[in-house]
Amino acid sequence: MLTIVAAIDAVSALFETYRPQYAGYRVCEDAKGRPTGRHMWLFEVWGYNLSIVADIAFPYSRPNVYINNYDASRNLPHVEVDGRLCLTKVEFSTDPADAARQVLAEALELLETHQTGAEDHDLQEDFTNYWNQHADVAGPALSLLYQVRASRGSYVLAGDEVFAFASKELMIRWWANRNGGPPRHTNAAFFIELKQFPLPSEFPADPESLLELLQTHAIDGGEAMLKALSTVPNGVVLVLVGIAPSGHHQFAGVRLLKTLPPQKDGSRRKPALKLRPGATIAVGDLLGHYTIQRLRTSLLDSSASRSIIALADLADKRVVVVGCGAVGAGVARLLAKAGVGRLDLIDHENLGWENIRRHELGGRSVRHSKAQALALDLRQDLPEIVEVRAFSKTVQDLVVSGSNILKGADLIVTTTGSLHADTYIADLARQEAPPVAIVFGWMEAWGVAGHALLLSGNGAQFMDGFEDGVPRRPASRNDRQPPKECGNSTTPFGAVEVVAVQAMIAELCLDRLLEPGMADTWRTWWTSDRNLARAEGQWTEEFMAAKPAASISGVMEQQWP
Repeated sequence: MLTIVAAIDAVSALFETYRPQYAGYRVCEDAKGRPTGRHMWLFEVWGYNLSIVADIAFPYSRPNVYINNYDASRNLPHVEVDGRLCLTKVEFSTDPADAARQVLAEALELLETHQTGAEDHDLQEDFTNYWNQHADVAGPALSLLYQVRASRGSYVLAGDEVFAFASKELMIRWWANRNGGPPRHTNAAFFIELKQFPLPSEFPADPESLLELLQTHAIDGGEAMLKALSTVPNGVVLVLVGIAPSGHHQFAGVRLLKTLPPQKDGSRRKPALKLRPGATIAVGDLLGHYTIQRLRTSLLDSSASRSIIALADLADKRVVVVGCGAVGAGVARLLAKAGVGRLDLIDHENLGWENIRRHELGGRSVRHSKAQALALDLRQDLPEIVEVRAFSKTVQDLVVSGSNILKGADLIVTTTGSLHADTYIADLARQEAPPVAIVFGWMEAWGVAGHALLLSGNGAQFMDGFEDGVPRRPASRNDRQPPKECGNSTTPFGAVEVVAVQAMIAELCLDRLLEPGMADTWRTWWTSDRNLARAEGQWTEEFMAAKPAASISGVMEQQWP
């Protein structure tokens, strides 16, 4: 293994060949002159004093490059407040000299764009990130749930975080999902549209400079801010909203707080200013009673940018999941994470200790309803979800009790493991006008294969694939007898196998939701031959003839039955 000493010597030897731009090597020290474990090489390039800094993990970590004594008022793109250059090429060599050379080359490339202005657009394209770099460190973070063209909403202060919502409806839904009920105290949040983004050097430091910024950059010229303060609230949040050149929204949060007058020890604090109805006050005097905090800003639904599917395409879809066992619970969670906005979960069983090795729910949910515990988890883990309802009944009992659970559903997913229940659901779905599409999902014993079957209700029927209650075309066979529980056979499989089948079922569900005209489809997943041998099983002759011979495992489509 290469030592740090050898790595430093290699880099220093390389940089000696870069003179006169190279200005030498130093060991970084703290304020008391003690080594920090970091190492620095100095350069003078195009009027900049640069430092290439390696930490104690070098050469197994990438060096950083800084502009020494950086003046943030220069508004240089891809440069943080402390002068660190944001270098984007993450691949590097573990050869220390080559790694340092690559980092220096990328830094020089970025500095050249500063000379030409080629990257100036990034100050608008990534406005939120630049704002966050200049946010007040002592202030809370702002987490935001936005709607296009929002003007007034609400915010909630919780610990060191401010939650702002574009409407009262969004706030109540999100907060109730996450915390079980509406917030006790809320305050006004105003959303202000910008016609252009301010530069970092224009970011406000006080209410007066904030008003000046809005008068220059906001569409309303700062009227929303003055309206927000007209009632002299103790606090208000302003969310600055603009559209970057790419068309994406960018945000910046500002919190205005009323100052309090000095008080003697033990006396009651009172607001510095309070107006009677009809009273007026000069703008300058009003602003003098407030301080501001620039808030680090992020979106509560920012995970949407990590998905290849537009979540808005799924937010209004309603999926009924019948059977919240090891298979169905995982499918429900995947659909919720994919963006399905409305889920109805149906399962009459409670979670037992025998379930927790392969179920989404764990020990904390044992003895609780599977459907209700899963619904609670989904609401708390994905609070932007529109609605999750839980029914601790069989689907038969639910229908007999008068519920038309299938009406208006976009899709049914049934993973009950019960042929009787699946047949009942199939018949119910066909009675709807038009019929509701169903995705059936099940595992074969010992987890060596799994199936996902989409039926639209206008073609083949579920029972066409069974004879005397047994699948007509199974993928595997096994002479081992599964364990008996109360006279019923279980389906032995583990968490690893079920994850693959959950993904296959969920993907078929998404395919149908995004393409409502999709034809009936039967997909089969199979495990590796190694895992098949471990389970002492065999592939059936018909399945062997259909699956690719050279595959380790995979998914294929067939015609049902």
